[in-house]
Amino acid sequence: MDNEQPLVWMNVTTSANWNRPAVGIVRVEQALCAELAAIFGDRLRQCVWMDGHFVEFRPNVEAPNAETRLAVDQLLPPTQTFDLARKFLTGRIAQFQRKAKSSNRRQSGSTLFAEIPIANAFRNAPMAGDILISIGLDWDQPYNEKFHEYRRYKGIKIITCCYDLIPVIFPQYCVGDVAARFKSYFNRLSWGSAAVLCISKQSQNDLLDLWVETGCVPCRTEVIPLGDNIPAGLGNVSDEITRLTSEPFLLFVSTIERRKNHEVLYRAYHLLSRSGHRDKLPKLVFVGMPGWGTGDLRTDMELDPYTAGLIVQLHHVSDADLLKLYERALFCVYPSFYEGWGLPVGEALSLGKPVLASDQGSLPEVGGDLVKYVSPWDPQDWAEAILEWIENPEILAAEAKRVKQGYRTRRWSDAGRVVAGLIEEVAAQPRQNLEFTPGYDFSSQAGLHVGPKLRSTGSAGFLMHGPYLGLPPGRYTARISGKLLAGSGKGLLEFDVVHQQGLSTVATKKKTIGPSAANADPDAFEIELSFSIHQHVDDLEIRCLVHHGVLVDLERVNILPTSPKLTKQK
Repeated sequence: MDNEQPLVWMNVTTSANWNRPAVGIVRVEQALCAELAAIFGDRLRQCVWMDGHFVEFRPNVEAPNAETRLAVDQLLPPTQTFDLARKFLTGRIAQFQRKAKSSNRRQSGSTLFAEIPIANAFRNAPMAGDILISIGLDWDQPYNEKFHEYRRYKGIKIITCCYDLIPVIFPQYCVGDVAARFKSYFNRLSWGSAAVLCISKQSQNDLLDLWVETGCVPCRTEVIPLGDNIPAGLGNVSDEITRLTSEPFLLFVSTIERRKNHEVLYRAYHLLSRSGHRDKLPKLVFVGMPGWGTGDLRTDMELDPYTAGLIVQLHHVSDADLLKLYERALFCVYPSFYEGWGLPVGEALSLGKPVLASDQGSLPEVGGDLVKYVSPWDPQDWAEAILEWIENPEILAAEAKRVKQGYRTRRWSDAGRVVAGLIEEVAAQPRQNLEFTPGYDFSSQAGLHVGPKLRSTGSAGFLMHGPYLGLPPGRYTARISGKLLAGSGKGLLEFDVVHQQGLSTVATKKKTIGPSAANADPDAFEIELSFSIHQHVDDLEIRCLVHHGVLVDLERVNILPTSPKLTKQK
């Protein structure tokens, strides 16, 4: 394949498994995927993790026809267990050309015909040289443990994301003892990623500090600007939101969890109501799903007579409803103890809304000098700040004017361009010469793993086979270094390079070895095999067959690209 550009794969496993309105990380994944699709066109593919592999995922943007629905229903029951598999199968059927032949329709239903391409050029998974972007809820997925393997052995260049290090820095705000698990996760990113996206300078600094602390070698990092623009024109505003927004209210958009610090707002409202300001207070609207560790708080809010009827909790809010809430709010509040970014602060500012926010984490990075900052620890400070803006509409109006004049909306298209630039940078980086140690990276049938070496035992058979590499088309040289051991008999070492589960051989070489072999080196030896690959392979194997009585150590295997491109074989 001449001048073929690598494909860009977006891992959408998180979004494909998500059945609620997009929030937080899901919103980031979906928005960035849309922007990259606009930039890369057909070069961008989506994939999901299924059965231990990344496979292409084609979301069915149109409702499936009756034949497709019937075919999917017959193969996979319409139950929650098969949600992702049903989406995957429906999209795959839609990918292939369908031919409905009325002459073959049966009375009980329809026959679905699908032409499935089987040519070698058909690509339905990331392969060597491709770019894989994974920015979802990766720490909860088994594939994050495969990133290093995909990068080293499959030749796939992986770009990941660090949203924040909250489980490491503030484990008290997380479920269970997660700090150690997340340290391991972030350390795996340093080994498995070609680059890591960070959603703020705060997150970038925290990640680099962790890598230094744990002795990891830092990889490339890049700060990306998250978009503030909320999708508009997506559906109708619900009757509930229409009624709610007909009266004054304050807005806090966030999952209801301990770190987000809804409690300081509840206490501030309690203090204001108890001190005689209840009649002045607008409703306080919390938009977000209930999370861990807030059961007592939610009970307090429901039972407290001073705040009864003042605090409203909304779940499953659509984009249209959210936009309406932002537009009609008096102002927005965000008292979180720590954020990797703080997307709702940017969203509020982009719509010209004044914001009271915590002064912790990356929130000052988002709001700059256009936000009024309040300590997240002091409910009295929050009560005073809220009361000032409620009692002085001229101050609030001045703040709104300042925001509208001074805030530059961050757009998802800006994030897309930054990530696209990083993708091209990573894609242009040549794959490094691959160096392997037989004792760690190869299997053996007739040898022993002795540290980094493979040592023959004197029996005949495959001394070495593996490591099942992914390589793009090109010309390569494999170098195998070893040493003859004392007491070895004379015999042969037979090397070959194969793929397609050993059915396709691209190089072979034999070496006579032993104490009386002609021109044999006294101990060290090196074998070179040059070979060409005309199509992507994902299981390249280097094998060494040893004859009976030969005693050697295989110490090192290097694979060097000698020409990165080949003209496609006719």
